[in-house]
Amino acid sequence: MKLAYLLNTFSHRGLYPADRAKMLLPALKATDCKVFVPSSNTSLIEYLETQNITAYIYRNNGQLLEKLKLFNPDCIIHDNGNSEKDLIRHLKTFNCPLIHFDDHGDGSALADIVFQALYENPQDLTKDNYVYGPTGYIPANKTISKNNNTLQNPPHIVVAFPHEDPENLTYRTLRHLVQLHIPLQISVVVDNYYKHDIHELKRFALTRKSIKVISTKEPESYIYTSDIVITSGAYTPLLVAQQKIPCIVLCAHEEEINYAFPQEENGFANLGLGRKIKQSYLQNAVMEIILHDNRRNAYIQKQKHFQFSSNLEDVVNLIEQTIANKKEEEEIVR
Repeated sequence: MKLAYLLNTFSHRGLYPADRAKMLLPALKATDCKVFVPSSNTSLIEYLETQNITAYIYRNNGQLLEKLKLFNPDCIIHDNGNSEKDLIRHLKTFNCPLIHFDDHGDGSALADIVFQALYENPQDLTKDNYVYGPTGYIPANKTISKNNNTLQNPPHIVVAFPHEDPENLTYRTLRHLVQLHIPLQISVVVDNYYKHDIHELKRFALTRKSIKVISTKEPESYIYTSDIVITSGAYTPLLVAQQKIPCIVLCAHEEEINYAFPQEENGFANLGLGRKIKQSYLQNAVMEIILHDNRRNAYIQKQKHFQFSSNLEDVVNLIEQTIANKKEEEEIVR
């Protein structure tokens, strides 16, 4: 099978889709695979190099279609953001299965199957080609067991907003946390693509020895050590739920407000749009988790309802079944 993987990432969501591709590509056992990436996404191109994945670069949709015609794929995976119908209509002309991930665009209606891990409330939606829920989240890291039932002394808060953090919620959050005059360990985790001045964060660290500002390629290793995580509403809550850690969500983008996973019923304190958050709301959410054992344990128990260990196998099986169904349809037409 010749597989075309259309991959893109976004400044407020992080590089997780590249990790998903890294897990999925060998599992699908394609005989030939090409990962197509827009030339504007330099951070993704750099990251794929570190993962030993060759990126085939294109400038625009026209050039992408030309490259696809030369490749002539047997299957196309679209993990490229919200699609437009015009592009997907062109992709349909290749007459091969179209597999989409986290696509809220108009073009998703034309896909053969859409895995919506960043899903909105599905009750009112009856689209047969959608798989709603955490199934589409393929863990890239192993779960590390920790004792979540008792807090460290002092409690450890990890602030981890992914990637570029365009709204600088990292700084806003830390500014609010330093006004809490209780013993805390605070780890502020940013990656190499954080677009703001890291020295602004380090100035806070000068005021308290218990504050650490960490620039790392592996933020998950610090998340594992935390009692509370403060993050955005895209993929990181799914990572946090693997570890069963109480989590406060400050949405980094308007679209995240509608996502159904990082909500109260699933074990998250979702405070809405991060750039509009009041200091008192964030501080109250932190204190509630620290002071009330029942509240903290309720978050952990709700997250325990989610198991991710079989997601890769489930996704591969559904993709293979979609491909098989497409072949059967072609045989019937013939």
